[in-house]
Amino acid sequence: MIEKKLKVLLITGIVTSEHDPKINAMLRRMLESTGRFEVKITEEFRGATADTLKHYDAVLVNYDGRQTHTSPYIGWGRETEQAFYDFVASGKGVIMFHSSLIKGEPELAEEFVKLSGCDFSFMNGGRKSPKLEFQVDVNVDAHPITKGLAASWLTPQDDFFVNVRLDPESDITVLATVRDSAEDYDLSKAQAHRKRELESLDVNNLPGINTDQPVAWTHAYGHGRVVSIFIGHGIDTIRNKEFVALFCRSAEWAACGKVTLDPPNLDNENRYRVWPYYADMTIHEFAKWTEY
Repeated sequence: MIEKKLKVLLITGIVTSEHDPKINAMLRRMLESTGRFEVKITEEFRGATADTLKHYDAVLVNYDGRQTHTSPYIGWGRETEQAFYDFVASGKGVIMFHSSLIKGEPELAEEFVKLSGCDFSFMNGGRKSPKLEFQVDVNVDAHPITKGLAASWLTPQDDFFVNVRLDPESDITVLATVRDSAEDYDLSKAQAHRKRELESLDVNNLPGINTDQPVAWTHAYGHGRVVSIFIGHGIDTIRNKEFVALFCRSAEWAACGKVTLDPPNLDNENRYRVWPYYADMTIHEFAKWTEY
């Protein structure tokens, strides 16, 4: 029997300008390539109601609320935000993706912390590490999402946010971490605009320095399931086979509470499969189809 597809609404619309505009389409294609999901995208969630959400199993949030880092935050409005919280708390799922976990000020406050499971703000001790390539360590025994995944993998050209304050009132399960080391703050290797931010800091006294920082975790919000994935800035990370496995399995668990998707298999003839590796299409077939 063919299992009914899980319905996911990707909420986006306002993300800061350094994010690649292809990301939303890639997230949709990644999920739908598994055959397990049907994904719709909305770029205008303001005004949404409980009726808007009622037919979905989960929402995927890729929304910053700012066009630039200095722009004022634009929220969804009190009624829509409450509909969002109620949807998840009723027993549905949410995947909080990358920079959507950065707390909007002042609209999204305490309830946002409870839903996302973390309090991360640049005005409250949060920072971005200067390193762009890093090792992601996976807690393979922590959760069905991570069971059978690679214990570690490398990601290129991505964002690593440090000093994430996990909500002490939430029963958090950390899925993956990245080490924040003092040696990462070697200014001779940092981008020029980051040097100006970091040159006056005493690295060894930075909060969270020389510790493993969470970059993916799960918890419950009411009766609902929350997965937060704080990495995923660059399209090269999203193309990584290990990220594909983590993201798709996280979305499945958020949407239905179980994990049936195996990690992508690139053994033998499967090594010719085109990203995101679940769809039965080779890189050569894809090249003919796209003509590039």
